[in-house]
Amino acid sequence: MKIVDSSKNANKPWLIIILFIGVYYALLYAFSFIMEYPATYALIGINGLMFLAIYLKKLNVKDLCSSYFLSIKQKQSYRIISSAFTHEHPLHILFNMYSLSNIGPALETLLGRHAFFASYLLLIIIAGRISVMLKKKKSPYTASIGASGAICGLMGILISMIGIYNPYNLKYFLPTIALLIIMSFSKHIDSIGHFCGLITGIIMGFAMLSFMY
Repeated sequence: MKIVDSSKNANKPWLIIILFIGVYYALLYAFSFIMEYPATYALIGINGLMFLAIYLKKLNVKDLCSSYFLSIKQKQSYRIISSAFTHEHPLHILFNMYSLSNIGPALETLLGRHAFFASYLLLIIIAGRISVMLKKKKSPYTASIGASGAICGLMGILISMIGIYNPYNLKYFLPTIALLIIMSFSKHIDSIGHFCGLITGIIMGFAMLSFMY
């Protein structure tokens, strides 16, 4: 999750959320025939399409980013979701999509494709809202974009569902863990979003374990 500067208002309808879900299921259906982990690559596909639209100037980052002022004060809560699929620079999306491709298949196998997608959306909504609320006093106008908050949430689910009982299995995700830690210490990265995602994911993982077993 990257920090961008924006305090402008934008009027985007809730239709954007329906659009994300529609594109996801369209890609899921297409990838189901050619890929082993269609939900993971459908999410990567949405991020890729969003990045392409931004690169071609069909979409504006300032209309999609999330901050306390925009998402809560201006009641544009769709931004909490749209910002998680928004990337402005090639390295930003490259690092995040690498991390998603590393973590996603394991959780998609463990949870199933539909539960995996639902978990991803829940992480975005819950962690994203907590994150902007925590910024209410110090940085209400500072906006964030990027999938890394949700990806940290996926890592949290993995830690609670796999790592607690067999931490040795986490060795397969060490590159992603290292990358997310390094990114969290950058002044241009929303470390609060990373932390909120991780804690939300850990709690969700334990809740899933109690439900499954």
